Amino acid sequence: MPELPEVESIRMYLDDHVVGKTLQGVEIREKKMFFGDPEKIIGKKIVAVLRGGKVLTIQFENKLYLSSHLKLSGQILYSPDKDKAIFKNTIPRANTNKMPGKTTRIILNFDDNSVIYFNDLRKFGWMKLNSKPEYAKGVDVLSKDFTFKYFEKAIAKTGRPIKVILMDQERIAGIGNIYANDALWGAKIHPARKSNSLTLQEKKILYRSILDTIKDGLKYKGSSAHDELYLLPDSSKGSYQNHFKAYHQHGTPCKRCGTPIQRMKLGGRGTFFCPKCQK
Repeated sequence: MPELPEVESIRMYLDDHVVGKTLQGVEIREKKMFFGDPEKIIGKKIVAVLRGGKVLTIQFENKLYLSSHLKLSGQILYSPDKDKAIFKNTIPRANTNKMPGKTTRIILNFDDNSVIYFNDLRKFGWMKLNSKPEYAKGVDVLSKDFTFKYFEKAIAKTGRPIKVILMDQERIAGIGNIYANDALWGAKIHPARKSNSLTLQEKKILYRSILDTIKDGLKYKGSSAHDELYLLPDSSKGSYQNHFKAYHQHGTPCKRCGTPIQRMKLGGRGTFFCPKCQK
């Protein structure tokens, strides 16, 4: 599932390419994935592309918001010419570089012949048209409200494992399995530690590690890891997978101490840690 760095990388790309365009039509190939009346935004201009946590939102001039969540297998692709929508890379699970493909569920057509394709193999993703953006309840890691004071309060009064808390979108929006694993490795904190057992100093180190890890993810435009489902809208891949610290590094030496990274299940998710460094 794309996390904050992946969705923000998509947002930045779309912000450069679709702001100012006018929506000409919406083709809904999978009805259960679109909520709202698309006629309300036909002929309307895009004024901004926003993001809250893992949710991407296109804002129109009439103050309507088209929010989307990529869930497990969603992709957002953009072509400047729908008559020549051939991408430089083969689109994973669509098995073609030409769009629309067999996994294309929703198409946004613009008045200059450019187009956005929303692909989703598993059909868990969605687009919702509303009078306000669809955001997670938790505070976004990159927002000004994600202060240390907020972070400390969010994790203080629970004995649940710290990794599970970091991924709770009702507390902290944007962190998923990849960046939770790597942020905890950076802070030298074991993923199964009870949240309320962390010292003040450990909380400060973890807070900084979260910010640094998310910024690293953005620097490399996200992670196209393993299944490679995540792509930028031009079909190029992120490269954070080449810089993983703990995530999916089981069996390889810890980059700090050389001890083999281990894997376990925590909260139903694969979890990766150094048994020597992380306490």
